[in-house]
Amino acid sequence: MEVTLFRASKAFEDQIRAMAADPLNQAMRVEEKQARDAAIKQVNERVLSKLEQENNGDQPMDRMLIDDCLHTVLKEEVRRMIVEEHLRPDGRAVDEIRPLSARVGILPRAHGSGLFTRGQTQALSVCTLAPLSEAQTLDDFDAEESKRFLHHYNFPGFSTGEAKATRSPGRREIGHGALGERALAPVIPGEQEFPYMIRCVSEVLESNGSSSQASICGSTLALMDAGVPIKAPVAGIAMGLVKHGDKVVVLTDIQGMEDSLGDMDFKCAGTEKGVTALQMDIKISGVTREILSQALRQARAGRMRIMETLWQHSRRRVIILPAMHRKLFRCRLILIKSEMSSDPVEK
Repeated sequence: MEVTLFRASKAFEDQIRAMAADPLNQAMRVEEKQARDAAIKQVNERVLSKLEQENNGDQPMDRMLIDDCLHTVLKEEVRRMIVEEHLRPDGRAVDEIRPLSARVGILPRAHGSGLFTRGQTQALSVCTLAPLSEAQTLDDFDAEESKRFLHHYNFPGFSTGEAKATRSPGRREIGHGALGERALAPVIPGEQEFPYMIRCVSEVLESNGSSSQASICGSTLALMDAGVPIKAPVAGIAMGLVKHGDKVVVLTDIQGMEDSLGDMDFKCAGTEKGVTALQMDIKISGVTREILSQALRQARAGRMRIMETLWQHSRRRVIILPAMHRKLFRCRLILIKSEMSSDPVEK
């Protein structure tokens, strides 16, 4: 069965492009997300009003078709600006990271907490320690296993300005939580060195792209604040791509609009020495070795910049202050070892 896609005629697309291209080009350059969205919405409403005046009620207007054309024009303008001007909607260069901020210990009764902010994306991570008996039991067809490190990710509606009910974890929460867990697991100390069950929960407070990677940075802060002797700090960053003909631009630290209108969302997390987790979503047929290499190089440079911020904001609290004075409410395990006699009576 063949399905014919219904889309606007080229003449109608050109008509809307002539009305909206220049105003959308100006609106999309507004740096702040909410102001930019409001400016784009205002342009769309003006175009719709003008079309209604020209139509004069002669024939019904398809609002969905008009919105689709306006979205196409916006996508063309954003991609053209990135490829030709090497400029992004918020005014950054293609390899520039949004302003960074990091805080630790903001929740006094939690074992560890970290607040990581990158532009208009913010994640609050909380680390909780417990005895090994609280480790998660994995019930499957193999021998019974347990997991002593968990990382959970929550994405409430208010983080994107929505009012919606909070329900059970969805695909996004489960997937991003698993990605963060995989990124952090290699630096978690062994059971002999640190005999605790560890759970990190990341709450996204505001989102404008790369919230999963912000949760990894926040959880690194929370782990250090809880006194967990991690092997190295882990930072995450999302890379983007705009490919137009032979022109290719790799973007560092993509925001929501660049994720939506671009060709790639390449999440890369790791330490100073290497990568611990990768995830790629692409909208084109594939990427070349050269594009992947460039993305990894830019991702490493971005991770180093982020780790400098994590270290600067957590060094005094996590490294200089003793753990006992740092957390009065942190749980402590006392292990008592004794040498048992070989005499059965003494045992």
